Amino acid sequence: MNNPLLLLIILPVSLFLGLIFAYDMSRVVYTCPKCGKRFRAKWYKYLLSGHYGKDKVLRCPKCKTRQLCVVSYDQKL
Repeated sequence: MNNPLLLLIILPVSLFLGLIFAYDMSRVVYTCPKCGKRFRAKWYKYLLSGHYGKDKVLRCPKCKTRQLCVVSYDQKL
């Protein structure tokens, strides 16, 4: 990148998008299909896990099984 103006544009835009992603991720609640435990995924597990639509393959903190956990639209834990 030889153009510093381009860097001044890309850096704030990427930080803004990262903040939007973090806010959205912190509001998502998943439900374990085996035990019914509702939980939030840590950011690195959220990024690295497989998914099918909005559902994600996560490890339940209660029963320790790794399954396709369903997004819960009721945000209360």
